[in-house]
Amino acid sequence: MPNLSKRDVFVDLCIQREYLADNGTRRCRNADQVAVNVKHIMAFARLAKVPVLSCVDVNCGNRIGAEFVSILSREAPRQQKAAFTLLPDHIVVESDNSLSMPLDVLKRYQQAIFTKVHRDPFTNPKLDRLLTEMPARCFVVFGIPLETSLRILVLGLLRRHRRVILLKDTCGYWNRQEAEMALRQLAVKGCGVVTASEYLGLALGRVARRLGIRVRASRSVA
Repeated sequence: MPNLSKRDVFVDLCIQREYLADNGTRRCRNADQVAVNVKHIMAFARLAKVPVLSCVDVNCGNRIGAEFVSILSREAPRQQKAAFTLLPDHIVVESDNSLSMPLDVLKRYQQAIFTKVHRDPFTNPKLDRLLTEMPARCFVVFGIPLETSLRILVLGLLRRHRRVILLKDTCGYWNRQEAEMALRQLAVKGCGVVTASEYLGLALGRVARRLGIRVRASRSVA
């Protein structure tokens, strides 16, 4: 079982088909870039056995605002996820008013997928409890949309005195100007803002040290 207090935990917010696919009903404006970079991040999660908390929007527009989600999601959450974000060892946790959620869920499963029915992820009491109380070295956050739900998620984590890194080129948006403002606000509030490649460069070194793998430095041929 991993010692989560010494591990990063990935938080994947609504990386799902209707927001990324070419025929998606609510495709984000930078879907191609997000898909490529999230594929790299999730490939690293598989390699390094990184624990992942995921959310999936499962409600209709008239419940959370037409500008936020535009379809009625009737499929199972695992079918709504973009295929490259779904890990083999996962559990689906439905949104309800219960706080009954074991803090060690990511010791039992590599990925916990939470249904989400509001733009504020913390309205799911089970997810709120995990994000507030679960041990983690750092929460590494990515997803859709940056200007609303992702911004709320990061600010909520910072208010709970959690360390947060936002992977800026893995964040989808529908309004570019508002997304850029959100990035600036989150950086000022204390969130680390880096690219996926910058994060992976550091994380691969930590994993190599943890596994006792010697990484050979590249030599100049000049």
